[in-house]
Amino acid sequence: MKPFVCALLMLSACGDTPTSQAPASGRAPAPPVTVPTSSTAGRPALGAVQHWALQLTGYGQARLNTVRTSPFELAVVDPFDDDGVPWPAAEVRSAAQGRWLVAYLSMGAAESYRPYWQDGWKVGSPAWLLREDPDWPGNFDVAYWDPEWQKIALAQLDRVIAQGFGGVYMDLIDAYERNDTRPTARAEMVQWVCRIAAHARAKNPNFVIIPQNAAELIRDPGYVACVDASGNEETYVYATNQPTEAERQRDLLADYRLWQRAGKPVFTIEYADQPDLMSSAAARARAAGLVPYLAERSLNRLILNQP
Repeated sequence: MKPFVCALLMLSACGDTPTSQAPASGRAPAPPVTVPTSSTAGRPALGAVQHWALQLTGYGQARLNTVRTSPFELAVVDPFDDDGVPWPAAEVRSAAQGRWLVAYLSMGAAESYRPYWQDGWKVGSPAWLLREDPDWPGNFDVAYWDPEWQKIALAQLDRVIAQGFGGVYMDLIDAYERNDTRPTARAEMVQWVCRIAAHARAKNPNFVIIPQNAAELIRDPGYVACVDASGNEETYVYATNQPTEAERQRDLLADYRLWQRAGKPVFTIEYADQPDLMSSAAARARAAGLVPYLAERSLNRLILNQP
């Protein structure tokens, strides 16, 4: 989940106005998208990926070069650099050589440090802006089923396609759990993810869709064809360096097996810095056929030496 890096972003890029694009209101049609031609030589099939990573800030002067020279076959990065400027297509293309380079997008929540955010917005105005997360200022629950929010989010998706990313890693797909008084919330999330997939694949048929968390949605038959893989946090270790409960592990692993039976890889991420917990989590994930990544909670650098 992205909110724990919000503070870092707000200290760096979040307060800057990107110089390369104007804020999007979501009320005008997105411009036509031309998908950059990029080589996929040496890139494995998504299901063959054995090492992956996630970095959302802290790129520094190296920019995407650390990703480009890394051993990871799948790398998820923010679509903006540390100054809040979208990565140029040429830089994305270079970093993507031999790997899947996938863009992080929050599709189930709004972030006040993104270019689409408009002055004067507050909870209830626009109507789809539901509530601010009290633990993560600047992150807002949204009515993800609302057409106006979907226009804004799809415009962000168009941008990452134009940048040349090979897919999207979507956060806050589990937002339906925060709307438990809305009977249609779960089904509407499935519909939203499938709309995202159809929109992206109309522009790039090879574009991959990777939702984070909400692994249980694989039980919905309509969801299966819309997604390519699953990303999941805290399967074995909480971000507090505490092991997760046996019941949580059991339930998640049952969901993961359904993904695997559908031929879709499961990528896990654990936020731990204790060597024994890291080694144990990695070993257990591998034994279950999962692809683990052990990370610092800030996600502000790549951890190249994985257990």
